[in-house]
Amino acid sequence: MTKRLNMKEKTTGKLYDLWAKFYDSTFGTLVHQRQQFALKQLRPQPGDTILDIGVGTGMTLPHYPSNCKVIGMDLSHGMLEKASHKIRDRHLPHCNLVQGNAMFPPFAPASFDHILITHTISVVSEPAKLLAWAEKLVKPTGRIVILNHFQSANKFIAWWEHILNPFFLRIGWRSDLPLEECLEASKLHTLYHFKLSLFDFWQIVVLSPSTKPQGELAPAGSPQEITTGTPDLTQYDNASNSSTLGTRLSTPSA
Repeated sequence: MTKRLNMKEKTTGKLYDLWAKFYDSTFGTLVHQRQQFALKQLRPQPGDTILDIGVGTGMTLPHYPSNCKVIGMDLSHGMLEKASHKIRDRHLPHCNLVQGNAMFPPFAPASFDHILITHTISVVSEPAKLLAWAEKLVKPTGRIVILNHFQSANKFIAWWEHILNPFFLRIGWRSDLPLEECLEASKLHTLYHFKLSLFDFWQIVVLSPSTKPQGELAPAGSPQEITTGTPDLTQYDNASNSSTLGTRLSTPSA
């Protein structure tokens, strides 16, 4: 088995303290639209309590409904400082911030109606452990939505992602993380997963602890049907059915 390198929390916080100084104007500009689209997949209802793991500089915070309570958690003090400025400047009293380690979140089980995890699961040392925690923290009828880059099912692209991983670790994230590795320690059900375009680097994955999840099984805001079931990323590499809002990734399980 090929040895995979992961991020380490003891260095991640300091690294993202540095990133915080210019995150919004660099990487943030690439992912802002995707963050908004991922947030929509939560389908929050009035009175819901939502945990935003890896809230970073708070780019998602202005887009949450004001009738929900939002807890943004991040390891980096520098990132949270930027997020606190957004809460103050944009008058977001329904949003609160917590500095914490996603490997040991300081919350009781079933504390949240929904959980959003954007660009974080490839930043932690144990991605499967993070999802196992999220499964405990979300209510049975809730959703866990992940926005992240995952390793390609195309063997050639996956090889390059693995070769380049040491470089990406130095700048803050892992490039060769398979989605299947993230799911191996949980019993979460995949409702659907998709990309905003055929050649997008990032994927939105919608999970639920319930076998009978509430709500529609299709992306919010997209006219295109997205199939449900166990992720089958090989379908993406040969996909021919795409639109500007969603790309079919998997076929229904038998």
